Amino acid sequence: MKTILFLLILFFAIALPALGALTEADLNEIRLIFREEIKKETDTINTKIEKKTDTINTKIDGLDTRLRTVETGVAELRGRNIGFSAVQDWIVAICAVAAIILSIIALRKAPPKAPQTAQDTPKAVSQ
Repeated sequence: MKTILFLLILFFAIALPALGALTEADLNEIRLIFREEIKKETDTINTKIEKKTDTINTKIDGLDTRLRTVETGVAELRGRNIGFSAVQDWIVAICAVAAIILSIIALRKAPPKAPQTAQDTPKAVSQ
């Protein structure tokens, strides 16, 4: 038991200088080491972020060009639809005018027929 107690006291005596207070120079060295390590880590993180943003930007550019082609196609279809509806309106108007003209011609050629009424008596053949 004495040997264990002696060894413990010896080890505590050896470790005692490590428990001393740090000077300002020691703290500055520790801060410098931390700054260097933090700078290394932030540099690697920044390069990774830049790579990711570059790939995201290229994907966005690709999507933007695809969206522009879709918008162009939609605009072309709308233009065709407007043109077709204008032609369709003119065809309907021409058909309506033609129908009016044909009905006027048909009414002029047909003699007016008065409907036979009950008051009119048919004439006998002998008279």
